[in-house]
Amino acid sequence: MGNDTGHACSGRRCLRYSALRDSILRRLLPALLAVIVPGVAAGGTGIAQAIADPGKRAAPAPDPAAPVDRLTEGWWAKRHQAILAALPGHRDAEIVLIGDSITNNYDKARLPDENFQPIWQTFYAPRRAINLGFSGDTTAHVLWRLQHGEVAGLAPKVAIVLIGTNNTGWAKQSVKDTQRGIDAVVADLERRLPSTRILLLGVLPSDVSAEKSARDAAVNRYLAGAYGEHPRVTYLDIGSVFRTSTGMLDTGMFYDPRLPRPGGALHPDTVGQRRMAEAIEPTLAKLLGAPPRMALADMQSVNTAILPVPRLEIDSYDWYARHHAALDDARQNPPSVVMIGDSITHFWAGRPWAMRANGPSSWQWLFGRTPVLNLGFGWDRTQNVLWRLRQGEFDGLRPRWVVVNIGTNNLSGTGNARANTPTEIVDGIAAIVAMVQERSPTSRIVVMGILPRGVASTDPFRSRIVETNRLLAARFANRSGVTMLDIGTRYLAADGTLPKTLMPDGIHPGEAGYRIWAEALRTAGVGAAD
Repeated sequence: MGNDTGHACSGRRCLRYSALRDSILRRLLPALLAVIVPGVAAGGTGIAQAIADPGKRAAPAPDPAAPVDRLTEGWWAKRHQAILAALPGHRDAEIVLIGDSITNNYDKARLPDENFQPIWQTFYAPRRAINLGFSGDTTAHVLWRLQHGEVAGLAPKVAIVLIGTNNTGWAKQSVKDTQRGIDAVVADLERRLPSTRILLLGVLPSDVSAEKSARDAAVNRYLAGAYGEHPRVTYLDIGSVFRTSTGMLDTGMFYDPRLPRPGGALHPDTVGQRRMAEAIEPTLAKLLGAPPRMALADMQSVNTAILPVPRLEIDSYDWYARHHAALDDARQNPPSVVMIGDSITHFWAGRPWAMRANGPSSWQWLFGRTPVLNLGFGWDRTQNVLWRLRQGEFDGLRPRWVVVNIGTNNLSGTGNARANTPTEIVDGIAAIVAMVQERSPTSRIVVMGILPRGVASTDPFRSRIVETNRLLAARFANRSGVTMLDIGTRYLAADGTLPKTLMPDGIHPGEAGYRIWAEALRTAGVGAAD
């Protein structure tokens, strides 16, 4: 990625240089090994890189799915040979990281913007990880390296793959070609590492050009569809951690604009790379079947509420089966109203049918024969809703009304996800609203305040719910097409307690509790009378 350039050559054409190269490598190998597997020697800052202007590349871009080397670039050839030499001593590697300069950068320890070694030492070195990142590589170069032994003899538990930004960047390859290249890398890894789980990361956002950003977004949409429920590949798009609460790219988390020769934001700086590692860690730990390197509650730099992930908690129903039932139902019965949420929505009533319905009478009173799609999923947090929307649950729908009631589970921390702050939850709900409006700009949206929970007025959830709802009201006060509806006080007795007649378990409404919600929605214009 980015800083290293040069022309690819065939391995056959470069063979005549092998004797000289091998002689040099024998002298340089001890130092090279220290940077190929970071942490072997203290103070290593990585392989020195030949830097050129990406705009001056003269060689045509390689076929993204056909192996191509860069052996004419001295540093690239040396790094490849040093990796091959290091492999016998690292057969126990739990992780391999495969990619371009963003991965290659973990070799660096340059204060302040490129100090990535401490991140490597925290998250990857203890797992005996191997860094197979090469600055400037496209998918074609990764394929060549894989086919020439860089994972030979390894059986890691997880391969983390971050590749493609150079395909859409300096190589100026199309969306389809980039997709084809990434598919080829994944297929090659599946064949060479049959017992390894693949963690495929989406192309990171950048500020290089509008054209590149559009191509990257399209590539990521394809990857989500192709690998969203793949048996061996886990797709994770962490791009949101580099954006502000308004969705703009935070270019301050990239070091390119601060280089002596400034460029568009492309490479995360020390802060950005740390966020990337923290965003990956919960999913990586789950794939490894081991505790995360840091307690989830201690990883506060990433707002997990805006990071799309599938089911986090095991509940009493089949989460993925409900997802597919929702996809089918939406196509067969185009809805006029879509209800989005967690178990409070899930167990109200409506299609797709749940194992129980706690408020069928109020549902019927409100909606009658109006076609309604219930996208409530028990135990869901905002990040799970974002995953479901990304995976197509709302695609092609044009409902008149969308009701969003989500966030109460974000207040709870478990071994699978940390609790979110009120500000984080509001950002998560705002991301959901943005996705809905992007897909159906004419739909009117009702954002529900989080309902009260806990019988006693002193329940620790209460104050955080009040603060979250205050922030929600402020966020959507002047948002066109969006109404924020906070009905929490209607559930409380005069002394602030939550009557069991309304919420028998202190969090889920019964029939009488659902009637309160139904009446509020009808007053807002939602329902059969609409």
